[in-house]
Amino acid sequence: MTKILRLLLISILCIPFNLSAQTPQKMSYQFVARDSNGQLIVESALGVRVSILQGSITGEAVYVETHTVETNINGAGSIGIGLGAASTGVFSGINWSQGPFFIQTEIDPEGGTDYSISGVSEMMSVPYALYARNGFFHKIGDIAEGGIIFSLWKDADGVEHGLVASLDNLSNGETWGPLYEDTQAFDAAYGAQNDGSVAAGSICESYTYTDDMGVTYDDYYLPAVWELSALARQAYIINAVLDTDSDPNTNGFPGGINSYYWSSTEVSGSFAWFVQFGSNIANSNFKDLSYKVRAVRRF
Repeated sequence: MTKILRLLLISILCIPFNLSAQTPQKMSYQFVARDSNGQLIVESALGVRVSILQGSITGEAVYVETHTVETNINGAGSIGIGLGAASTGVFSGINWSQGPFFIQTEIDPEGGTDYSISGVSEMMSVPYALYARNGFFHKIGDIAEGGIIFSLWKDADGVEHGLVASLDNLSNGETWGPLYEDTQAFDAAYGAQNDGSVAAGSICESYTYTDDMGVTYDDYYLPAVWELSALARQAYIINAVLDTDSDPNTNGFPGGINSYYWSSTEVSGSFAWFVQFGSNIANSNFKDLSYKVRAVRRF
């Protein structure tokens, strides 16, 4: 006969177990399980499904995982959220700044997957302390969100956003596009609005990146001139991170002051903006010249 469980939450404790990681990788979650008669369920293997809900107790499940948990002689069980078998989302990819968040716990007392919903509780201040550096979840130089983060801001609702650069150049010598063709790609702030470049821009738009957790990012574009200047301002940090990670597939900006990168911002039918890295000087030149290309995306 299926038992109806009651859970008594003992504590939720966020413990980053990988000190080099930017995002929390584990939360220790403890509970006491009782049956419908209030009796402890002791020394039993339980099937547990945990969901992280965003926004409300009926919100979207941004992360779901399952565990098999053995209760002790006191009916207590403990799991590491983030260490289970994930079926939805990536735990390290949860943006805790976009809360509130709630934990929904479901249990099968027979140890299987015939879960009984036991309740939902709000996650309070402890998880959010992990992103609380100046109120931001990420920091400049984090390898996250499909690349390396080089700019951060919050919108009017307090939701965090940022700009991410690809982990390497997509080209070390590519033209912007043909001369004498005015494409009206004049946006200086948001490169995704510029569709003019048929060479450098097409390389960025076709670029995809899949991280170690299996998340694929396919919304990269050639940065607008202001976005590219913001990237140049963080070149030292990006070099320090990517050139010391022992990964040949990740690189900073070799060439220093001699590095020239195309932006997606057009000047006229013959000219487009580029940025000279090292000095961070923006200028324009003929579209059929060959400059380097780095893709960016927003989150």
